[in-house]
Amino acid sequence: MSKLLDYLNALDTDAALIQTHKNDPEQAARDFGLSVDEQMIMLRQDRREISAFLDIPFRDFDALDSIVTRFDHEDSGVSLEMEETLAE
Repeated sequence: MSKLLDYLNALDTDAALIQTHKNDPEQAARDFGLSVDEQMIMLRQDRREISAFLDIPFRDFDALDSIVTRFDHEDSGVSLEMEETLAE
């Protein structure tokens, strides 16, 4: 399994990692042991790029939507409806 996929799964369940990622996503990814390429992909937050890297069909990769909603929505000023529209 990819370390990036492990990281995404951990972000779905690990409260401490969620907070660390929210405060400093670059450091959190590095501390988790992601490669430089994985860190850059994660920091760009391009869901299509992440799904391609993981070789998971974009339409089947629901975890990415929850990550965007959980971490970016609050601080970006983008409404949840707009975020969902961008995801389509």
